[in-house]
Parts: sequence; structure tokens; C-alpha cells
Amino acid sequence: MKRYKNTILLLFLALSIASCDYLDIVPDDTPSLDDAFKRPAEAQNFLYSLYSFMPLENDMFEVIGLWGTDEMATPWDRSNYHAKRMMKGELNANDPFFDYWTTDGDIDLYDGIRQCYVFLENIDKVLGVTDELKTRWKGEAQFLCAYYHFILLRQYGPIVLIEKAVPLNADKELFFPKRKPYDECVQFIARLFDEAALKLPEIVSSPNEYGRVSGLMAKSLKARMYLYAASPLFNGNKEYYSNFKGVDGELLMSLNENNAKWQQAADLALEAIQDAESQGVQLYEHGAGADAQSNYRYMMVEPWNNELIWGYSKKEHFYGWQRHSAPREEGADAYNGQSPTLRIVETYLTKNGLPIDVDPEFDYNNRYDISGDIIKLHENREPRFYASVAYDRGNFEINGDTTIMEMKFEEKHGYLDSSNKLPTGYLVKKGVHPQTIITAAEDRIVNYPWPLIRLAELYLNYAEALNEAQGIGSHAKVIEYLDKIRKRSGIPGIKEAWQKVGKTAFTKEEMREIIRTERNIELAFEGHRCWDIRRWKLGDKYFNVPVQGWNVKGATAQEFYQVTNAETRVFDTPSYYLLPIRISELEINQNLVQNPGW
Repeated sequence: MKRYKNTILLLFLALSIASCDYLDIVPDDTPSLDDAFKRPAEAQNFLYSLYSFMPLENDMFEVIGLWGTDEMATPWDRSNYHAKRMMKGELNANDPFFDYWTTDGDIDLYDGIRQCYVFLENIDKVLGVTDELKTRWKGEAQFLCAYYHFILLRQYGPIVLIEKAVPLNADKELFFPKRKPYDECVQFIARLFDEAALKLPEIVSSPNEYGRVSGLMAKSLKARMYLYAASPLFNGNKEYYSNFKGVDGELLMSLNENNAKWQQAADLALEAIQDAESQGVQLYEHGAGADAQSNYRYMMVEPWNNELIWGYSKKEHFYGWQRHSAPREEGADAYNGQSPTLRIVETYLTKNGLPIDVDPEFDYNNRYDISGDIIKLHENREPRFYASVAYDRGNFEINGDTTIMEMKFEEKHGYLDSSNKLPTGYLVKKGVHPQTIITAAEDRIVNYPWPLIRLAELYLNYAEALNEAQGIGSHAKVIEYLDKIRKRSGIPGIKEAWQKVGKTAFTKEEMREIIRTERNIELAFEGHRCWDIRRWKLGDKYFNVPVQGWNVKGATAQEFYQVTNAETRVFDTPSYYLLPIRISELEINQNLVQNPGW
């Protein structure tokens, strides 16, 4: 944790309550802490400023999850494209990417936590604010304090826990604290979420408040945290962490696997699901009679729809997700470069709801065969594939119309030069609103909140935890929740699909693979796989091999459809599972220890 400095607090003012965006903020000229809590308006501004420490969740340049996976490759190489550099093996402890721990980093989350406690310690001084409103404001600050701790926990494992704002004259132990064992961190953060949930409205239903936190969000994030804590990386991981100890010799990771953690994660996920559904949250469908592709495509981009539990409301900036995925057009600022990998393309199921190497009706061994300009791999796939991935001679719904993709060498959407290409021969459609217009004649991005939590994730969390906790005896319930997602996406349920190959029951291990595949597909390109692969201890298998696509310099179908390495990737085990703490921070606070491998 950084040294606290005697600085004047910098406060922020929400641009407009009516904008529904509590993350669009500008500096305020409030000169002192006392002034910040003199009147209700200033106190409310201080509260809104607490949201400003949130990572830019819809910005692929600034967060780990969007480019920090094997889901896509990109043609751009710049020093500030940290996720891409991390995947190439350039992560280091001298100047670490995604440094959320220190003042020298991207976001100082410990400062955000301190500001939350400053608010909590001063809000009762404010006159003219009802007790009911103060209670809600306190809940928001406690939620954000818990959330910032959780983000640190997700990245670093065992962290320093902050229980209050540390005064400048604090003794050495408070000023230079130690990292706490992982399980203790989980319990501490859970208590903060619980306390916040009691003070917050169960959901935020007013459009003027969309983006503010709620009790349901607290319960949902708590459930996700316990799912992570039950996972192989953190639950009995003797392989990596048997010598991971604090300066006093205390073990920072439990080395004994505890299956009860899975049951706890399942119970918490079910509680969040039941609360969500009781408040009208449901899987999104794009109107009566909508096809499955539209259901899934609009699930992400329809603003504030009824599946979203929490969305990151800051507007996408100019160099954002949609512009980088949009098909190239002369005279338009469409960058045509976010390129799904062959692995994710082959992960999507067939129209029968089976993996492509399992479905007897899918010619897996000849999947790269070509008929005219069409490859068999792209035929008879599930609707989520067609809603998420644009391929050569396929459709891309954008600009209020449908573009037919031409992606071979020197074609309209294909490779032109080393900085203007599709690395794998695919484009991401997911996350691009069909009514977004990026043409030479008009430029209009349809903004929407980036999904931080949605109901389908809770279903997947519950299914995974329940299978791990109870195995075969849980499969009726596991299948029930997986089938809810599959039904929305227009594919047969688990049992109906697997009966095609004579499977009527599954082992725990077989169901684990089904759940993970469903999760990888349903949550693709939303920022989850980066953390899922880590918590499953599969980084070496998936992140330490080249990502593949097609030969983008191929001018004919026969030349184009040749499997080619698009980018090399590096994932050092065990170091890359947890991010490093900046070395200079360890020199300042000698009670800290570094993460294994750094």
C-alpha cells in the first residue's frame, strides 16, 4: 500500500444526473475536506467521485479482460496496448501493466478505497440529508470499497485489507500493512458486500439512476468472488503456492482443497438468481418472435435491458470497441481489426447444440473443405456463432443494413498492409450495435452499458459450482439452468443434444467440460475468459501457444483457408497467474512480499 500523503482532496462533480451516467465526471473546485461535507450537493459530488476509480471496463486498451485472452488477435502494436503486450510475454515487475496497487500505476485502487472511508467517516456531518438517503449513500461507498478490494484480489491474490482511512500519524503497522491470507480477504470483502446490500435498494429501477449500485449487484459480485475462491487456482493449490508466505512466515494461500467452498459458491449464486428473478430480471429476448441470433446479439447492446444486473455506463470513447470491430469502408473511421481466433470459432457449437468434434451430423474431419467460396466450418453452426463472428462471405449487420464481408487478400475487408489487416481472417460482431453507423457519410455510435454482471453469468456460476460440489446428483438442476441459456440461443437442451451420440448421463468431469464450453461461448468477448482460464489453472494450455487463423495473404479460397499462426503468445507459469506488485512498492513497504515467480 502506498504512503498516504498530505494532499488536498480532489473531488469530482457528475456532469448531469439526467444523463444516467455517474462515471462521466469533471474536476470540481471544492477546496477542502470540510467544504466537501458542508452541504448535501457537495457530499453527493464526493459520493459520485468514488465511482471514478472504476477501471474502464469497456476499453480494450485499459483493462485486462478484453484483449488479454486467446479469444482474439489484433493488428496493432503500441506501447500502451498493455493487454496485448502482456499476452506476448512482456509483463514485468519494474513497471507492471494494469498496476492498480500504487500511485504510479494506471488506477490507484487503494486511494479509491481510502476515499470511500473518508466519505463514510464524514457523511454524518452533513445537514439537510435524510437518514434514509444517508444510509443509501453509505451503502454505495461500502459497495465500492468492497468492489475495489475484489478487483485487487482478482489480480494479485492475497492483498492488503483496509478497514478505515489511515491517519498521517499512524504507527508503522498501520502505515505499512502486510498482505492477508487469501481466504481472510474473501471473508472481509464478503462482509463489506453484505453490509452494503442491507443499505442499498435491491435494484435500481429509475432511468435517472442507471449505473448506480444496488443490493442485487452486491449479492451477485459476492457470489462470483466465492466461485473464484473455490476454483483450482485458489483452493488447495500446493503446486504453485506451497511456499507463498508473508514476511512472518504465514501461509497466504490455503493448501488444502475444500469442496465445501463449491457448495457455498453454489448457494450464493442461487440466492442471487432468486433475488434477481423476483425483481423481474430475466434472460433477454428481442421482442416477440425474434430469432435466436437477434436475441443474443441485442442481449449485449440493447441499453439497460432486463437481463443486465450491472452495466458500466461510461460512454465508449472514439477509439472504442465498436469502431475497432466495424468493417472497413473508405472514408470512414472503421478500423476492421478485432479478429476472433480459430480456437474460439471452433468452440462454438453446431446447430444441434454439440461440439463440432462430437456431432455426427457435422463433418469434423473435413471441416476445412471448400465449396466455391464457402468453408464447411462455417456451416450449420449455432446462432451465437453467427451473432458474434463475421467471416468471409458472411453477413455483418451494421449501419442499419447488412454488409457482405470480403476478407481475402486486398479485398474490401481483408489484408491491405501490415497495420491494416485482420490477423485471423475474422471480425468480432458481438458488442457492435446493428444500428451503429460508421460510414463516409455518417458517423454515429449507439452507446450501451458494458455488461459487468448479467443473469446468464449467474446461471453459469450456479451450474459450475453445483456440479463441482455435488457431481452427478446435481445434474438435473445443472442442466435446467444451462438449458435456460441454450433455449434463448436457439439450440437444443443438453439431454436432447447429447442423445444424438447416445449420451443420457454424464460424469462430473464430462459435465465440467460442458459447463466450461457453455461459459466460454455465452460470455465470449465480455472479459471473463481472462480470469476463468487463470482460476481453472489452464493458462499454459491456452495462453502459452500461438493463436491461429487463416492465411490472410491468400487471394483465393484455397490459399486463404490455410491454418496459420497469427500471433505468438507467452504465459509463464506460475508467475502469470497473479500479476506482480511494482518492485518500488516492495521497497517502500518492506512488510509486503512479491507474488510467486516475480
